Amino acid sequence: MKIGEFAELNKVTTKMLRHYDEIGLLHPAAIDPGTGYRFYTPEQSHPLNWIMILKSLDFTLGEIRELLSGPVDSLHLIRQLVRKRIGITSALNEHIQKKLAIDRLITLIEKEGFEMNKTINLQTLGLTDIHEIKKNMPNMEMFLENVAGIAAASAGGDIHSVIRFDISHFKQVNDDYGFDVGDKVIVACYQLIEAAVHKHLGHATIGRAHGDEFIVFAIADKDRASLTAQSIINDMISFDFSAIGCLRPMGCYIGGLVGPFGTGTDIRIIIEASIDTLDRARRNGVNSLNIESYIV
Repeated sequence: MKIGEFAELNKVTTKMLRHYDEIGLLHPAAIDPGTGYRFYTPEQSHPLNWIMILKSLDFTLGEIRELLSGPVDSLHLIRQLVRKRIGITSALNEHIQKKLAIDRLITLIEKEGFEMNKTINLQTLGLTDIHEIKKNMPNMEMFLENVAGIAAASAGGDIHSVIRFDISHFKQVNDDYGFDVGDKVIVACYQLIEAAVHKHLGHATIGRAHGDEFIVFAIADKDRASLTAQSIINDMISFDFSAIGCLRPMGCYIGGLVGPFGTGTDIRIIIEASIDTLDRARRNGVNSLNIESYIV
């Protein structure tokens, strides 16, 4: 069929099809040597459909061309989709922080008016912001879903890590300063973990295990997992918790397991086993870490 008919069939423009031909993304089935008219077959609607799907998911045309240039390997495609999802999640977290900052700025201007010469700290979190961040923390169900995606996209020889984080003496914070301050401490610790994970780990996901415990799953060897854990501890030590109403010096314990968790491994078993590594870290005192090799 002619290019116009193919374009109408697939709800795209002829200009788009010509561009896809020029960049090597979707060539016509034939070109009339005399007129230069492009002709397409109905079967070419299938690759065009995949192009439109991937484009709608923010893949660049170059990335799409690379993915579809030859026989499509399902595992490779899944890996690329997982990487894209991780990138979108990271961007979403940044947008949430910007939204909260905008909300704080609107509230400030409504309350005090606009003053050019006034110094403003948009990082100061109100209780509404705290509750919103806490509400958006991935729960265990969402964490396990993200883990499955990362595991499915892993190469055969990849090493995985499960890192478990616990705030020391957190109950005392609630008892001494109230639940609002306790929520601020929870959010602060989550953000410290998130920052360290983004800095040191390429493919990872964070979840709230329960209460004052968090858990991280990542493609990372023992050295990388230990580096990330130590970075979290260092950030905890240097963080000014008194600025959020907690006058107690806060610390943490971190335990973890590292190993080649294969596709047949039940990650829930690894998560349960990581509780023991966390207990062993607790025995060494506040701000201790204990990363162990996982043995089946």
